[in-house]
Amino acid sequence: MVASVESDAAANVDSAYKSRRDMLQEYVKNVQPEFMERFVQKAPAQVVEAMRQTVTNMLGTLPPQFFDIHVSTIAENLAQLMYSVMMTGYMFRNAQYRLELQQSLSLAALPVTSNVTSDSRYAPGTQKSTVSGEVVRWRKDEEIPERVDAVEYIELLENEVEELRKQLELRGRGKNELLEYLKSLQPQNLQELTSSAGEDALEAMNTFVARLIGVAEPDKLKRAATQTTAAELARILYWLMVVGYSIRNIEVRYDMERVLGMPPKLAELPPGESL
Repeated sequence: MVASVESDAAANVDSAYKSRRDMLQEYVKNVQPEFMERFVQKAPAQVVEAMRQTVTNMLGTLPPQFFDIHVSTIAENLAQLMYSVMMTGYMFRNAQYRLELQQSLSLAALPVTSNVTSDSRYAPGTQKSTVSGEVVRWRKDEEIPERVDAVEYIELLENEVEELRKQLELRGRGKNELLEYLKSLQPQNLQELTSSAGEDALEAMNTFVARLIGVAEPDKLKRAATQTTAAELARILYWLMVVGYSIRNIEVRYDMERVLGMPPKLAELPPGESL
């Protein structure tokens, strides 16, 4: 009886795996370059900018309207580059998840008893010396109001404003939060952002690379020569990064829907935009 239950469980896991695999294969076989335009419109600005900076750093900054640069190599080298760039997009999605979680936890952990103020012209704490009473807050998931001491509530808001101001200052200095976060990671932590890729995700990446190159056999990859302009290669690399990002998004969305008992469907990327 126990063996039968374990067998059924294994079959269910295998079925789920194949279903996610099929979903990823459907995506990489059908996604078109036009999808990049929707990605730019819907995805977080720091993600779009991080991808653009990455491609620019790889290919240089010479303006294509003045310099006609061609890139020649064999298909095998191009395939390795494509796979690496797609994995970078996958890493960006994981890094974004972690960065957003880190920021949410930082806000949640802000001390409510701190006297930090955002304007140095005023002495800390004195503005609240005559404040008394309570503030009533309603939670979305509860019908009972929550009462908070007025002074503590003001201090909580001050800390939230200060945290938001720091984030705005960082963006105002031209720094990308996502890239800064990646730069701050140790090599082993950076590797963790791509080690979560499952076999179905890796297979989907290989399928997409083969689709773009048009060659899948190892022998042909070593012999086939390929040539393209730098501008076209930049567009392809950006597309690869978007697809890698999307593959991770599909993985997460699929797993979340199964946990919630919802029928899995092709996860869209960016959020709110269907393929």
